[in-house]
Amino acid sequence: MSHSEANSDGWQDVPARDGIPGYSFFTRPLERPDPDNREYRLIRLQNGLVAMLVHDAAADKAAACVDIAVGSLYDPDDVPGLAHFCEHMLSKGSTPFPAENDFLSFISSNGGTRNAGTGGSFQDYWFSIKPSLLSEALPRLAAFFHSPLFTPTLTSREIHAVDSENKRNLQNDVRRILQLGKSLSIEGHPWRKFGTGNFKSLTEAARKKFEEEGVKPDDEDDSGDGGPVGRETRRRLVEWWKQEYCAGRMSLAVIGQESVDELTDLVVPLFSKIENRGLDPRPTIKDSPWGENEMGTIVFAQTVKDYQAFSISFIIPDQRHNFATQPASLIAHFIGHEGPGSVCAYLKKKGWLIDIAAYSSGRKREVQVFYVGGKLTREGYLHYEEVVLTIFNYLNLLRSQPSPLPSYHFDEYKTMSSVSFRFREKSQPHRYAADLAYDLLEPYPPEWILSGPCLVREWDERGFREILGVMTPERGRVMVMAKYHDPAVVGEDAKWENEKWYGTEYFVRKLDQGFLDKANLPNENTELHLPEPNPYIPENLSVEKKDVAKPAKVPSRIRQNDFSALWYKKDDQFWVPKAHVKLDIRSSMAYATPRQAVLTRLLSDLLDDDLSEVTYYAELAGLGYSVNNYRGGLLVSVTGYNDKLGVLLDTVMERLKNLVIKPDRLKVMAEQLDREYKNFYIRQPSLLCDHYAACVMMPVVWTPDVKLKEIPYITVEDVQRHKDDLLSKIYFEMLVTGNIKQEDAIHIAESVEARLASARVLPPLERPQTRSLLLPTGCNLVLENDVTDPEELNSSITYYCQFGDIADGRLRPILALIVHILKEPAFSQLRTVEQLGYIVATAFWSATGSMGLGIKIQSLKSPAFLEQRIEAFLTQFRDQLSEMSEEEFEGKKDGLAIRMLEKTKNLRDEASRFWNHIRSGYYDFLQHEVDANAVRSLQLRDVLEAYNRYVSPSSRARKKMSAHVVSQQCQDVDAVELEGRTYIEDESLFKASLVCSPAAVPIRRKYSALTSMDDAASGTSNGDAGAKL
Repeated sequence: MSHSEANSDGWQDVPARDGIPGYSFFTRPLERPDPDNREYRLIRLQNGLVAMLVHDAAADKAAACVDIAVGSLYDPDDVPGLAHFCEHMLSKGSTPFPAENDFLSFISSNGGTRNAGTGGSFQDYWFSIKPSLLSEALPRLAAFFHSPLFTPTLTSREIHAVDSENKRNLQNDVRRILQLGKSLSIEGHPWRKFGTGNFKSLTEAARKKFEEEGVKPDDEDDSGDGGPVGRETRRRLVEWWKQEYCAGRMSLAVIGQESVDELTDLVVPLFSKIENRGLDPRPTIKDSPWGENEMGTIVFAQTVKDYQAFSISFIIPDQRHNFATQPASLIAHFIGHEGPGSVCAYLKKKGWLIDIAAYSSGRKREVQVFYVGGKLTREGYLHYEEVVLTIFNYLNLLRSQPSPLPSYHFDEYKTMSSVSFRFREKSQPHRYAADLAYDLLEPYPPEWILSGPCLVREWDERGFREILGVMTPERGRVMVMAKYHDPAVVGEDAKWENEKWYGTEYFVRKLDQGFLDKANLPNENTELHLPEPNPYIPENLSVEKKDVAKPAKVPSRIRQNDFSALWYKKDDQFWVPKAHVKLDIRSSMAYATPRQAVLTRLLSDLLDDDLSEVTYYAELAGLGYSVNNYRGGLLVSVTGYNDKLGVLLDTVMERLKNLVIKPDRLKVMAEQLDREYKNFYIRQPSLLCDHYAACVMMPVVWTPDVKLKEIPYITVEDVQRHKDDLLSKIYFEMLVTGNIKQEDAIHIAESVEARLASARVLPPLERPQTRSLLLPTGCNLVLENDVTDPEELNSSITYYCQFGDIADGRLRPILALIVHILKEPAFSQLRTVEQLGYIVATAFWSATGSMGLGIKIQSLKSPAFLEQRIEAFLTQFRDQLSEMSEEEFEGKKDGLAIRMLEKTKNLRDEASRFWNHIRSGYYDFLQHEVDANAVRSLQLRDVLEAYNRYVSPSSRARKKMSAHVVSQQCQDVDAVELEGRTYIEDESLFKASLVCSPAAVPIRRKYSALTSMDDAASGTSNGDAGAKL
């Protein structure tokens, strides 16, 4: 290409040529991770837009993201939520691509995904797609920003979509508390703004305008533009878009297989069309949201869920240009530490604290807030003043330290930031594109665009002390949260108010002088001290790299006996000094009764609690671990840098074997579990619907309400005895992957066996197995429950059509293709057109022994009405499916096959894929390849035949069950009576009448890289995820 010499700042101009506008590109090398073999080019268009172009020859998905340096903090004062409304409307059509669902349909049909988001100071729009179609997707993305239609007929619909999204979150405590904190800011400050918006906030300004003009706006008609109010709201939207959207405020990241030259030729003409309106390229909120009245206060807030928590927040100085030193992160490191001498360790010892977190929140161009907070026990709530004083004691301890701090504190932090960046692995292309696009908006030097967010380069004494200087009780805000506040805590004179947007009840008062005096005293708590040197910092970071013709696709079973099986794969493609060890300890004592299920859960929690001080150092050093209970036993996972991975695993196993249950910690864990089980039913109705549907389809499920009854009767002796019983007769299966030699993997397995050597062997017939319940042919069932939360506005439906056995290699690809084909039209019709609710999802439901089609909707409408609309759609779609052209059908198949064949992007993803297949009991490591080949060979008649049998509402052979969760506030005028349904009155009797599926049997295939696969029949199914139960 023809270009001028590079400028002194490293940028080089390229003149216009062959219809491609001029631009500049950065000539100097970028700091990058060691394994990153992608080619990067940073360019700057003449309209001010900056873009990072990434050539990845191995990419099996292309991706792109546009970020805009403006968000909801820039909403007009009288139209809260307008930026969010813009996000909804912008991607619904452009001049070159006017169809409202063009983008969604194109992306989803071709193996991709897309989304958009609105924050306080940014918005982003991203997609991923089949690599060969990047050149067709980018023009669609670019057109949103140079010629959006803001289609008038969609105005009313999208206002209601924003309103529905807001109603989904009205009972969400995180949202409620966040907005409360923002609302308690100086009057008129942008931080107070309500970013989500709702119907009232978006339309009230328009209504007031007409009232002031003495005009009564007509009601909405069928045009979809919202009538006069809708048209005025759209006018304000277009006006805001012109005032705030500008090429100079935008960044772009593109990842594709094309060379950087080809990507440049593709991007420059498309995105140069975006207008630069001469706006401030990086607008920043500079004024503090707090004045004297807002600081030095305590806020008592009422939560929806039953828990107690606290937070202390401080407005800190602008940190935008401290990316090389990150002093706020270092302070968070000290306050949020969980090792010996920490605030966390001390408060847990007192029995007051469940967890703690410290972090600097807010995007760099927004208000920057430093938070310290955590969950409290009931005793901790009653002693909240002592909890908060402990935080200030530690801050005073930090302030009293000599300058500088002992060097190892910073050196360890710097070392781990460097190691983490140096060996950073790939992530999903769309996530990486979104990260890059956001980082391009930050003030990093161009050389540091990739490394800037990660690397801590030098100690900043001034910045460290400056932040500590504002972290005083007089300049902070304390918040205490609980569902039920004790009058002895808040005071008898509390005057409760309601926050405007979410209705959160709260009470504010000034911190009294006595508290301030105590908080400002020098620390005298001898149990608080700074962390000791970290023994887990990795020292050996060498990678054993050997050239291979092709990476192995499956792990090998390299060791097996009656007691255990070891699966292993040496890393042969990611080349990082990391490893993953996953361990499944199976016991018939884990879940046989509700009592045993609770005991196993408490054992898991107590072990995690006992390990917390020790393992926190390991986590800081890039290691991670988890211990979770499930229906079949315990799952142990250890991941991270392989240098000291074995030491951490041995520590976990030693503690598991020799754990001594402490009465005070059991009390805390039991209280926490009691609260978790009670809060389980105060959640999104759509999640509850899925839960109820899943419970009906499984032979044995101990639900939270059943397990809750067991907690009061559990003693220290019970848990201690259960631990011994659980580990007295076991079988375990292990996976080791990564930068570990085979002999070292065997040694790890032998070490685990040695720790568990006192156990007897659990024979195959005694190992827990998972099965599904099979619905009878021709059934049309409804399971109905009420929403527990009386204030929840939404109802929900999960509509399920069971197909057959998940191991059916002929039917499984057909179901996958039906789900793939249905997703976009179901979303477009039920959410976009009919506006039934914000949550509309179509999914492939799978379990051991069964699979099916699931459709989920959360809505203000009644579940009965939603079921009627789902069935109307399924009936109509049958005709659409039968008329699908061969070209379109082939495109759908190709899009699904691309998704199925998507490669694992990093060691973690590969280990997770292997582990899921091992734990499923099917050991079908190449299922995705087999299914992709099967999908490509399907004919439309195959899909139609299955659709007519298993999905069509008119089918007499289908097996359908829907779960309804009904809001206590549901007053749907469109409610209907469903005919021809059988309502499940007694769930236990209903389940007793059903037939169980077979348990998982290993799928036998020929694996060139797998050892002794024919012997895999000794494995058994346990198909649960590793979540706490």
